[in-house]
Amino acid sequence: MHKIKNIGLSFIIAVLIIGHLIGTMTHSILLFDIIKLGFIESAKVFGVSPIVNGYWMSLTIIDPAIAFLLIKNRKIGVLSGFINILINVIVNSSIVITTLSVITLQSVYEALGNIFNGLQIALLLFSSFTLPLFFIKPNLSTKQNKIDYSSFFNFIPIIALTTGLLIHLVGLFNSIFNFESLWILWVHVSMTLFDAGIIYVLWKRMKLGYIIGIVGFSIFGLLQAGFAVAIFIGFKCSFNLTMAITISICCLSISALLMNSAMYTLKTDQIKT
Repeated sequence: MHKIKNIGLSFIIAVLIIGHLIGTMTHSILLFDIIKLGFIESAKVFGVSPIVNGYWMSLTIIDPAIAFLLIKNRKIGVLSGFINILINVIVNSSIVITTLSVITLQSVYEALGNIFNGLQIALLLFSSFTLPLFFIKPNLSTKQNKIDYSSFFNFIPIIALTTGLLIHLVGLFNSIFNFESLWILWVHVSMTLFDAGIIYVLWKRMKLGYIIGIVGFSIFGLLQAGFAVAIFIGFKCSFNLTMAITISICCLSISALLMNSAMYTLKTDQIKT
């Protein structure tokens, strides 16, 4: 069981390393611009103070250093990574919000949905939910009804799927009473059935649910990430905060499934009728 949990924690570490390496790449590109334009002039071009510009420059060193710590010392690495991405999101989100001519929930949502802020928020969300897993002590209590953070984390896949189920149910009813197209109707019908089916097999702790869950969350997360990669390459694609958060939720769900793969042992023919 301990070995299985380590697989889940290793996946979490891998996601965090990838996130900080992407940050390293982004800030390295920014550093080239600063060198080309000059420190003061680049701050003016970026529309930020020299202090913020200096902070962005420092991330060229901080991000890879945290990636190294995640490999060498997991606890220090995940804690440092959380503090770093939290500061990063606060600084960058504040800059984006203060530049808005009109501040509303919609305008803030759209502004924070750009690829850079969106992925930073996604990494912060992932880091926030996984950080406690590296510091909490194992629950040695024999009481079956005792709930700790690990127990909550185990239910993230079902919580995510239930949220998706509710969204598609609302969308299904809306499509029935305000018909737009067969495609939209099909999407809501198929996803409602899919989410409900996966929730059932995961709740029953079936091996089939574990496998489909891993594959499903991987495909869905990679699809969203694909749009981000396409934008980095230079293609014109749409990307928003919901897509970024979806990547984070998919990674969290996969982490939870990997950490608890031993509990998903029931086969289809073993279900009691």
